[in-house]
Amino acid sequence: MRSIPRSIFTALAAAMGLSLAACAAAPPPAPNAPAAPGDARAATPPPAPLPEEEAFAVRGTLKDEWLPLLKQAPFNPKSALVPPVPAGVPAPPAACEAFARRAPVAPARACGDAQGALDALDAALAEDDAARRDARLAGVETCAGLDAGLARALRAELAPVACGDAIAAPFLEAPPATLKGDLYQVLLGLTLSARLARTATEPPALRPPYDQQRVLAFTKGPLFTWVTDQARAIEDLGRLGVELPFYAKGIVAVESGRADMRLVEAVRSAPLPDAMRKDAELSNVYYAELDQLLEPWKTRGRDAALVGLRELSSVGVLRDPRVDGARAMLSRLYGGRRVDALDALELPPLPEAAVPSSGAERLAARLPTYYAGRLLPADAAARPELLRVLLGRGVPLQHRAALRTAQLSPEARLLYARARIELGRLYWRAVDFDQATALLTAWPEGTPRPPEATMLLALALGLRNGPEDAALMMRRAPLTGLGLGDLAALDWVARAKPASPYAGIAAYDAALIKQIAAPQGADARYWSDVAARFREAQALLTGPLAQAAEERARAADEVARTAR
Repeated sequence: MRSIPRSIFTALAAAMGLSLAACAAAPPPAPNAPAAPGDARAATPPPAPLPEEEAFAVRGTLKDEWLPLLKQAPFNPKSALVPPVPAGVPAPPAACEAFARRAPVAPARACGDAQGALDALDAALAEDDAARRDARLAGVETCAGLDAGLARALRAELAPVACGDAIAAPFLEAPPATLKGDLYQVLLGLTLSARLARTATEPPALRPPYDQQRVLAFTKGPLFTWVTDQARAIEDLGRLGVELPFYAKGIVAVESGRADMRLVEAVRSAPLPDAMRKDAELSNVYYAELDQLLEPWKTRGRDAALVGLRELSSVGVLRDPRVDGARAMLSRLYGGRRVDALDALELPPLPEAAVPSSGAERLAARLPTYYAGRLLPADAAARPELLRVLLGRGVPLQHRAALRTAQLSPEARLLYARARIELGRLYWRAVDFDQATALLTAWPEGTPRPPEATMLLALALGLRNGPEDAALMMRRAPLTGLGLGDLAALDWVARAKPASPYAGIAAYDAALIKQIAAPQGADARYWSDVAARFREAQALLTGPLAQAAEERARAADEVARTAR
């Protein structure tokens, strides 16, 4: 094997405090070429469905969710500290100045009691313009009916993430005595996550020409200094976040993980000497060794992001840019264990939510999940109208606790089961699939279970017994199998007579689960069965999903061919 100039690696290794010998990276998986169009293969047809009672039998114990007690943490204003900004962290963008200096717009009505404060918050969040909304939220900060610091936290939450400390830190520097401990922690978390969001974003650049002497000087000089400063800042900020609980910990951990990944990508994007870049063999050797060098950074970023996702799953978050960004990063860098693999599952269409008819419903539609849990009455979650709105952003922990003992109507039961499945596929949480199964098997007597509920139950059964969460799924090695994949109920829905309106998506989901759950070293017969299942789904579907089933069938055929 050809060798590369060691001076460049020596500089990078020194910057990261690592040695090449200390790291090992797995080789990337070889790409699978798609099968040629019309390439059909003989495969064992999927087995005939079991009788309904047997297909939908629940085997084993259904897990119950452990819900942490959200005790109010004590807060002493004299001990509250705002950590200094670490060296190397860029200042907030110029656009943050407007948020820091925003003149408040006073609420139109008195807000000294809880209801008045919620009404003022509702009116502020109704503003579509970010500047006007922020000004009205600044006015809500004066409402005695709202916990001190909550409106300030919301302002930091809804502003650009990099502006969080420009908004939250001044409040923490002179906190009111009435500030509650959990809001202090969230404000501190928003401050730390904003600083993390600004790290590893402005790497130094080297302009051509890229001769070896200039690249080496750049690597040992500006790049070395920048990597060292950014790595230290990310570590210091992340360490502070570890000490925080629940939502505050989650938002810091996610940003810490994303910052580490940006650092990795910045180093990989550093210029190579022209002679090395033009030599394919030499550049391949370089990047293989560089990936080994960067593996500890990737691992730290992955683990931090997974910690953050675990905390945000406990909060109940379903829609949030932080979650989307962390999952996209993990999927991009760990393609062999895609945290977004379950996103491709098809669920029955969800009817559009009605226009919110109450202040609670409007707030549920606009508030991030953590704040909805703090502000909206938990027992109201049993109302289908509010539960449907919560599905758009997340079902808070407080509301999930109340729903445990609530008497649910069939409509509310169906919506909550769907929310559980959505949480499960977003975070790979086994407990959510078990809870959806429990909700749908305990259907009210005397009320026929609609086809949509039967389809969701079949899907929940097919996803049971998998890993506890995304962290376990991604860290377990070797990946001998995920444990999920009891497809009897999905097969029943796909082949029931008279035909279910969801037969096509049931067949598609069964094929997809079998594909995702493939054990390491699955043989040709396994993959031929996957292909046959996708072709069964294709025959039942139309439009883009039928095309997707055909493409997946061809890919499975190709894997089967290479496995022979």
